[in-house]
Amino acid sequence: MDLIKSKEDLWSELINHGYKLGDRILNFSEPELRGSDVEELQELLSRLGFYSEPINGVFNIGLETSVIKFQENKGLSVDGNVGLGTVHEIRMLMRPNLNTSLNEAIKSIAPNLNTSLLGYSVCFDFPNEEDYSVQIETYEATKEVCLKNNVVASFASEVGVDVEEENIIKYVNKLRPTLFISFKKSEENSIAYFKGSFTESKFGKDMSRDVGNKLKITQSGKAHNLLKNTKSVTLVLFGNYYQYDKVGDVLEVILRSLNKSFEN
Repeated sequence: MDLIKSKEDLWSELINHGYKLGDRILNFSEPELRGSDVEELQELLSRLGFYSEPINGVFNIGLETSVIKFQENKGLSVDGNVGLGTVHEIRMLMRPNLNTSLNEAIKSIAPNLNTSLLGYSVCFDFPNEEDYSVQIETYEATKEVCLKNNVVASFASEVGVDVEEENIIKYVNKLRPTLFISFKKSEENSIAYFKGSFTESKFGKDMSRDVGNKLKITQSGKAHNLLKNTKSVTLVLFGNYYQYDKVGDVLEVILRSLNKSFEN
């Protein structure tokens, strides 16, 4: 085990061991990803017969090979990335007597241990359509509702600063949140998920339909640049939902839908 040499290293270890499978996109990278979510992935793939190496919480090249084999077997996009779609398929295959995640198993042994403390991570992108003070209120309202729902909030946009879309995409892909939501000013209210010529985001579609039905707005699959090039599950919400007096209620709907996606 690597020695913890600083407060930053200690904080990183605590964060890594607070993740649940599905909280972030997992893949083989440098430095190697580590954490409780990687360990859970290793155990589940081991139970399914796709992984036979040590369960050590490290996403190495051997684990990537196992993920690719699983994706090929299930007819998924073969890219070695473990996003919501791959996680969903893994959990769907677990036998009834083995469908408890590691975090749930820990809770049954030590019910006072809150392994869900960090919750999901959601990244937001807001337009700069209001004056500075109103924008601040939008960001504060967002952080408040996320804190209430046990969600880690981050922002690809910045108050009073116009951020290039390509930089937003790079930021989101580096951060790898569970969900990325981009708010766009529009006269019409609608919600969009990624849909290309041959593929579409299943989780994005399901969430878009659920949120759209609750907000009574149209849903559609699009190949918008943000939807196509971000690695996280991404939703684009068109309308004026980014305004501080509306964003809280809208986020409550979205976050409930996100939780619902993981119920099974």
